[in-house]
Amino acid sequence: MKDSFLYPIIFMLITVLIFTGILAVMYRLSQGKIQAHIDDSYNRKVLITLAGVISDKTGVAEDEIIAAYPESYDEYIVPIAVDSFERNVFAAKVDDEILGYAFEIAGNGLWGSMSALVSLNTQLDTILELRLVSQMETPGLGARIEEDWFLKQFKDRLFVYNPESDSDVSKKYEFIAETQTPKDDSELRSVTGATITSSAVLQMLKDEITYIYNAFEREEQL
Repeated sequence: MKDSFLYPIIFMLITVLIFTGILAVMYRLSQGKIQAHIDDSYNRKVLITLAGVISDKTGVAEDEIIAAYPESYDEYIVPIAVDSFERNVFAAKVDDEILGYAFEIAGNGLWGSMSALVSLNTQLDTILELRLVSQMETPGLGARIEEDWFLKQFKDRLFVYNPESDSDVSKKYEFIAETQTPKDDSELRSVTGATITSSAVLQMLKDEITYIYNAFEREEQL
């Protein structure tokens, strides 16, 4: 049998089956831990997006609130079920007062879909904080949209156009080079070499926040 051409083929098949079985067992055993890690990372980002308003209300520093995870998450964050909105919604609540909301939003980047958690004020028109949950952009280029300097640009910005306000520049947001300094509130710095991905984040925010505002604020569903 050892001299037959079938021997190495059979040997390889048996070896592949054995290692495939081992990998399958290892995956099954670790699946719960993997999912728990994903859920933990997601919930931590929810808390991060709402830590600012919680800090303003309680007087506890944002860093302390985040460091106290998961206890602080359990104390302040309340998931909200909304039938008309398919993705996750959360509220920051202190002493039965809702301070802000966090919504899971989605859009399309250059190479695939992206999702984020964006926290909004109670009027649902201004960003409190933004964190990316998933993206498929190029490492070192488009994937840099997860860097703090890029995300912090959207903090405290109005994203629902108000035609009655002379100071509202939300319709005029545009990107300049990363190395430039914005001249006014309408300018944002794009990631070098990833203008399309940067613009995709901006478009996602405009589309999703406008939808959220129209769907929830005017109908007072939350």
